[in-house]
Amino acid sequence: MSSKAEKERQKQIQDKCQNLLMQMLKDDDNKYCVDCDAKGPRWASWNIGIFLCIRCAGIHRNLGVHISRVKSVNLDTWTPEQVVSLQQMGNSRARAVYEANIPDNFRRPQTDSTLEAFIRAKYEQKKYIASEWVPPVLPKVNWDKEFDDEAEKARRKKKDSSKSNTNPVPGHPPQCSIPVPAPLPKPISSSPKTSRNKTVVSSSSSANSKPNSNTTDLSADLLGLGEIKCFI
Repeated sequence: MSSKAEKERQKQIQDKCQNLLMQMLKDDDNKYCVDCDAKGPRWASWNIGIFLCIRCAGIHRNLGVHISRVKSVNLDTWTPEQVVSLQQMGNSRARAVYEANIPDNFRRPQTDSTLEAFIRAKYEQKKYIASEWVPPVLPKVNWDKEFDDEAEKARRKKKDSSKSNTNPVPGHPPQCSIPVPAPLPKPISSSPKTSRNKTVVSSSSSANSKPNSNTTDLSADLLGLGEIKCFI
């Protein structure tokens, strides 16, 4: 696998891990720290499978990685196995396991010293743990097939989309992206026929105008003769 493909796959894994973690934090019990009930935990002990506030996360770090392995939900890099481990447990089940024998009138400590003593009693000394509890084996997770299936679906969708664009639905003409030029103005005809027609029209107009002037002159002459005859 090339370096670019490896980076892309790592990004896919981290995105999926973050999505799953955010979904788990929406669970009612996961909205509060499993040890002190502080609201809005953003840390987790992935091998125990619990969500913690920042104060309890610091105490868990002091227990050592052989007991509790702590990570930031938002800031650290996660593996699929770590996320699935949290999915298998969660705060609700963890309390049922690690606080199975806690006294009914027990009140959760709030000071740092008493809180650390309580956490050590829970996870280091296993003072309140359910006797029948057997820790599960950490799962082996491979999301490669899931990612490959999603990529194949995306390729098919893109291919189908390109086919629908190249083969338009019958009855709808394809859209033309080439601009259509504006029609050119009509040229003035230089046809001889047109010239002849114009000449004929001009000649007929002249011919029509000539009789009018002759008629006027004739009338004038006749009137003139008439006047001379009368004078004699």
